[in-house]
Amino acid sequence: MPYNCKCKFINRGNMIHSESPIDEGYRLELLKYYLKDSLSGLTANGNPKWQFVCPFCGSITSKEYKKKHRKAALLWNSTQNSWLFSCARKRSAQCDSVMNFSNLISALNPALGEAYRRERWHSGTTGKGHNCRSPQSVIGISTGSYGSIRSSSAPDSSTSL
Repeated sequence: MPYNCKCKFINRGNMIHSESPIDEGYRLELLKYYLKDSLSGLTANGNPKWQFVCPFCGSITSKEYKKKHRKAALLWNSTQNSWLFSCARKRSAQCDSVMNFSNLISALNPALGEAYRRERWHSGTTGKGHNCRSPQSVIGISTGSYGSIRSSSAPDSSTSL
């Protein structure tokens, strides 16, 4: 199955946002298992968003009734065609700044984050020019003209093909 196809969803402004099938699958998994009490909605500029209790600082508030406030959100960034995580409380080192989707997955579950990066790597959407770094299992592997593993020397020219 090709990974470069795009899933589309439409909001009230008739703007079409493209979400890759990989991102959609992992977003749905995060919403189901890691991000509590999520609600979907739209931002002021018409982009989709999901609001939920912050998984990092939601449980460390001083008052019990504030623990259920949805102060964190996944916001669609139409420039990068990806999701961004933002928390309004910013009471934890993990949620004090905006985080890209790959880093959010890794912060919640490192093994799941590595699987996400590996799947994106297989689809050719990691590394330079993309918003997702290469997975740890393939760092140091090159897809250059000298084979799939980086080498300090070029192939021997006396070898015939």
